[in-house]
Amino acid sequence: MADDGRHSPVMLADPDRSPAQDFADAVLAFLAAARRTRGRMQPLFEDVTVPQLVLMDAVQACGGEGIVAIAEYTGLSQPTVTRGTAALEQAGLLCREAGDGDGRRRLLSLTDRGRDLLDDKRSVVAGHLQVAWSRLDPSEQELAAPLLRRLADLVAHLL
Repeated sequence: MADDGRHSPVMLADPDRSPAQDFADAVLAFLAAARRTRGRMQPLFEDVTVPQLVLMDAVQACGGEGIVAIAEYTGLSQPTVTRGTAALEQAGLLCREAGDGDGRRRLLSLTDRGRDLLDDKRSVVAGHLQVAWSRLDPSEQELAAPLLRRLADLVAHLL
């Protein structure tokens, strides 16, 4: 991705601040940078939006558990997930099946076309993040993915 001249501010250690305050500042700076990056990524995807990719990822992860699980996974409301998944179904990227029980619960899964598209877009994102990856030293690379996953889990359960 092109450097647009905006950089996250470098926070210097302040002896009057607790480590928890420094952590909070770092998390907020990371979330702000991620939000900016998400907006700049949209032009990479001509045939699908970033929010649709988020939904497709959630369907792949937990679509067999239904709309409620997808809403919880994404942090979106159930009506938003229902509308978004209906659009993805209309586009032929996912399918719905009646679940067990009273027939109201719908299980969702990606179609072959949906899986291929999601895999392709993940590769596009990985290619663009390669620059960031290459700037990490080997010890940071070893820690990066597990730490980001752990932080994502912690942040998801904070509020």
